[in-house]
Amino acid sequence: MEAKMNLHVCALALLLFGSIATVRGRAVDLVDDSNDVDNSIEAEEEKPRNRAFEADWLKFTKTPPTKLQQADGATIEIVCEMMGSQVPSIQWVVGHLPRSELDDLDSNQVAEEAPSAIVRVRSSHIIDHVLSEARTYTCVGRTGSKTIYASTVVHPPRSSRLTPEKTYPGAQKPRIIYTEKTHLDLMGSNIQLPCRVHARPRAEVTWLNNENKEIVQGHRHRVLPNGDLLISEIKWEDMGNYKCIARNVVGKDTADTFVYPVLNEED
Repeated sequence: MEAKMNLHVCALALLLFGSIATVRGRAVDLVDDSNDVDNSIEAEEEKPRNRAFEADWLKFTKTPPTKLQQADGATIEIVCEMMGSQVPSIQWVVGHLPRSELDDLDSNQVAEEAPSAIVRVRSSHIIDHVLSEARTYTCVGRTGSKTIYASTVVHPPRSSRLTPEKTYPGAQKPRIIYTEKTHLDLMGSNIQLPCRVHARPRAEVTWLNNENKEIVQGHRHRVLPNGDLLISEIKWEDMGNYKCIARNVVGKDTADTFVYPVLNEED
C-alpha cells in the first residue's frame, strides 16, 4: 500500500512539474500554435484491473497544435507528450481515420511489462518533404485500457499545391523523435529508456549516465542496437539524469531522461 502511495505522490508531483516546465521547441511556421484549445480525445475506459494502480491513467502534458502551415523548403516537427501509468506508447497516424478506427488501431510499439511504472514520454513526427495538399497527423497514446489522441492538420506551401511530393535532398542532422522525459519505477525493476532518431545518414547513439560519464556496456547497463538504454534491477544510486546523444556528419541532437527509483515498502 505504501509503495502505491509513493508512486501516486511522485506522479502528482511530476504532472505538476510537467505543466509548468518549459519545453525546448523547434522553429516551424505556425498558423495556430496555441494550446488553449484542447484538441485531445479520450476513449472510454474499461474496468480497472488488479494491478499496482486502481485504474489505467494517461494524460497529455503537451498536445500538438491544431494547425500548421508548411513554409517553402521547411522541415516540420510535430511534438506530442503524455504521462501515464505503466509505460505509455505513442504512434502517429497519417491521414484522417474515424474515432472508432483510432480506438481499435494496433500499436506499432512493443508494450513493456511494467505495472508499477509511471512514465512521461515524448514523440515527434518529422515531415521532411514538401506537401501537395493538407494532411492530418494524429498522435495516438496508449497504456493498458486507456487511449487518447490529438490531431494536427498541416497545410502545404501555397507554391507547391497540386505538384508531386518530393523528399528534401541531402543529409539531415539527427532529431531524437522518441524518448522519455521521466521514468519512475520500483527498485529492482528493469527499465528501458528509448532514444529513437530520425537522421540521414544514420546517426550514432551514445548515452551519458547520471554522473555525466559515457555509459560502457556492462551487466546492468546496455545500449541496444535501436539506441535504447537498458538498466537492469535499478537501485537508489541510479537516480538522476541520463542523456542520449545522437550524432552524424551533419550535427547532433540530445535528449534527457530523469530516472527515479521508488522504494518498495512491501519488501
